[in-house]
Amino acid sequence: MNPTESLRQAHQLFQQDQYSQAEQILLALLQDTPDQPQALHLLGSVAAAQHRFDEAALVLQRALRGLAADAEQSVAVRYQLGRVFFELGRHEDAFLLFRALIESGQQRAEIFLAAAAALQALAPSGRNDGQALQLIEQATRLQPELADAWHRRAMLQERAGQFDSARRSMAQALRLDRQRAGYWLDAGLIEHADGMFEDALRYFDEALIVDPELTDAHVSRGTSLARLRQYEQAIDSYRRALRLAPDDADAKVNLALSLLIMGQWQEAWPLYEWRWEGRGADPYRHAGIPAWNGASPLTGRRLLLWAEQGHGDTIQFCRYVRHMVDAGAQVVLEVPASLKALMHTLSVAQSIDIVGTGEPLAGVQLQLPLMSLPLVCNTQPDSIPAAPSYLQADGARRAAWQTGIDALSPAAAGRLRVGVVCSGNAGNTNDRRRSIELQRFATLAQARPDVDFFVIQPDLRAADHAWLQMQSQSRWHWLGEGIVDFADTAAALACMDLLISVDTAAAHLAGALGMPVWIALPFAPDWRWSLNRFDSPWYPGARLFRQQQAGQWDDTMLALRAALAVWCR
Repeated sequence: MNPTESLRQAHQLFQQDQYSQAEQILLALLQDTPDQPQALHLLGSVAAAQHRFDEAALVLQRALRGLAADAEQSVAVRYQLGRVFFELGRHEDAFLLFRALIESGQQRAEIFLAAAAALQALAPSGRNDGQALQLIEQATRLQPELADAWHRRAMLQERAGQFDSARRSMAQALRLDRQRAGYWLDAGLIEHADGMFEDALRYFDEALIVDPELTDAHVSRGTSLARLRQYEQAIDSYRRALRLAPDDADAKVNLALSLLIMGQWQEAWPLYEWRWEGRGADPYRHAGIPAWNGASPLTGRRLLLWAEQGHGDTIQFCRYVRHMVDAGAQVVLEVPASLKALMHTLSVAQSIDIVGTGEPLAGVQLQLPLMSLPLVCNTQPDSIPAAPSYLQADGARRAAWQTGIDALSPAAAGRLRVGVVCSGNAGNTNDRRRSIELQRFATLAQARPDVDFFVIQPDLRAADHAWLQMQSQSRWHWLGEGIVDFADTAAALACMDLLISVDTAAAHLAGALGMPVWIALPFAPDWRWSLNRFDSPWYPGARLFRQQQAGQWDDTMLALRAALAVWCR
């Protein structure tokens, strides 16, 4: 065959996915003409189609050397090379190629899309999302009927919290291509992120009509059902996902969470160990140290127990430290710096080493994350270690806080002091469901005139701070400016008669101190608060006030006000 016929046949075989035959023809052609650009381009495409990206990059770079920079085929090769660099994780090299094509005047939608993808990969935190969105919007202007551009645009808008815009973009993607199960899935994820769980379910169902074996759609369907407190159906969705993909970590972890809230802890705890494997999972920080399995003897062994997830989780599960000491372990407790002083008030603090996260660890032989302790201790709902209190407020700090609080509102016989925490970490994925505007708590002051309220949190949202400033002459006070760490929070709480809080670390701290704490919970609460009960086996001093309708706090506030009206110390 002449070179033209060889290229034609190789290209035809490539389009038919007959890569081996295409490759043989191209290699034979290149023996005679080693630098033939068209053959090198097609050979690079053959290698890339088989995920041999290192080889594809070398061949495509050879092809470029034989082409003029402004040649049409040079554009195609540079675009292909950029795609290969992206697959190799060389995202900056990929972006530079795509940007150069755009700056040379290329106006092809796929180049703008590829540049946006490379930009996002360069900054997974979202720092480049704005620039990436501009590139995608240019792609939609160049080729309005390109479904993938609208889809990518929708996902960036969702990540920016622009839910209405994301819905409109996703509607365009679905108008152009209704047979992509992934589009239906992501449309549902937009609704889920905006709290529209019933709408999300409809999209997940559509995704499963297109592809009944789409594991992520089964898992996502389960998460929306759980938000609607339809836990039995959520569990069924997770089990369907696991029948399709037995090792799907997200399905296992979400199944564990639904089983935990239903009280089925025996099955749940082993599944919860998959929390390190799912998408977006936290890193398992001490993997180089053998994990304790709960069975081997601990006597004389140096065991590292380390904090994971939020501060409230650490406060809740540090209760297990005593059990490890009683089992003979030489415990090293690693916690964030903001919790280090507080942990020195554990009853066994004199028997353990307490270090901050990232500090040197000496002679550790075994390790375990704190939230794996319920598994190794075989904790069940009726066997939770729940001492009335297992943390304390430092005496000197408490005295200092008492003096400051007395200066704000002098103590008087018969008057009550109630702490209030209205919000937690704004970066928490559940923040929209759990935090409450501070001014909603104003109704509590109507319950009785003998109560002074103290907002005990170092950070206030702008609207909450503005409202509190307007109450300067009333019974409301902010203590946040003096809080340095959780030992300060504990000392301030110890000066209160009661804490009323949303589900955040301060609520756990009050419970661990053994003081009365009333917790306002969203309609679908975190697993540790169970369902349909108004007390907590984790904290004997806790009383739970549950939202009766998702997103509606009025009834919860009325219940808190009524309880406060009749409450005594």
